[in-house]
Amino acid sequence: MWRQLTQHARKAIFLAQHEAGRLGYSHVGPEHLLLALIREDDCVAASLLERLGIDLGTIRSEVMNRVSKGSERLGEEMQLTVDAKHVIDHAFAEGKRLNDEWIGTEHLLLGLAREAGGVAADVLNRLGADPSSILNQLRNLQAGRLPFGKLDANGGATCMPTM
Repeated sequence: MWRQLTQHARKAIFLAQHEAGRLGYSHVGPEHLLLALIREDDCVAASLLERLGIDLGTIRSEVMNRVSKGSERLGEEMQLTVDAKHVIDHAFAEGKRLNDEWIGTEHLLLGLAREAGGVAADVLNRLGADPSSILNQLRNLQAGRLPFGKLDANGGATCMPTM
């Protein structure tokens, strides 16, 4: 699995573990993945959300208002919940469907939006980041119609600041 993830996607999963631990959880759920994606504003997922007119701070507030503080004992290695594994499965399916060689944060975002139920999907869909909107913005980026996109050395999309 890890071999096909871009550096940004790997970092997002690592940051999701950090977000879960910070909130008192010993497991990583989709909501932690979403918090990780919006934490790094130099990734494609965050840029796509911004291009959809969604403030990243609003997403964080929405998620934090719906996630209770955990009291679990933190272990050495945090495991992904079944729902988080589904999100990653959806991300790989999206990558395959789009004929992308690498799985990036954009695919993780699509996986989150496609995961039925749960805090992350509900927040995304309620704010207008449904799978079709995300996919339209991604296609614009891949076609070079958005000024912040290019391909990185791994073949995955990365962001460039707009001027």
